[in-house]
Amino acid sequence: MLSAQLIKLARDNDWKVHADEQTVFGEYNGYLFTGLEGKRFKAFITSLAGISPDALQSLIRFLDENFDVLRLRNYDFADNFLCVRIREGLLPLTTDRMAYILGQISGMMSLGDLPADACAVCGDPAKSKGLYHGLYCHLHPTCLDQEPTDFVGSNDCEEENDYDSAATDDESVDAVDDRPKADPDATHD
Repeated sequence: MLSAQLIKLARDNDWKVHADEQTVFGEYNGYLFTGLEGKRFKAFITSLAGISPDALQSLIRFLDENFDVLRLRNYDFADNFLCVRIREGLLPLTTDRMAYILGQISGMMSLGDLPADACAVCGDPAKSKGLYHGLYCHLHPTCLDQEPTDFVGSNDCEEENDYDSAATDDESVDAVDDRPKADPDATHD
């Protein structure tokens, strides 16, 4: 069931409520978003089709540098989409807080010259909007059955890009990841 806060965000921004899928979707600062929620988090998903490698790195840097300020639980990239999950405490996120986060993300996308009307599959400008695998985006009807062009590198790497800390370089990862390392000589039952 959708929370009152997510429904209010949808109503305040003229978004649609997709009750069957338990999502809301619409436009914010020219970019299309899908919102959903889970246990103690809200998630917003937007297409990054057409993003340049430099703009993608700037967006990653922004998310890493503002991880705590935005109260992110984690974020990841897959199939030309960015999914940002925001932590909730004992009290749910307010609509103002969700709007602030959407504004920050869409602002960074705009600064990176990410085309707001790029088809989620091919990256070319598209006038039509629709749900692609349940996510609201610009989309050419002819692209529905096509394999997407990979703009975020999610199909090139073996591991999923799931960022759950502000660390991205090797030194920072070692500093953050202080879990014991597996002993390769140890025997396992």
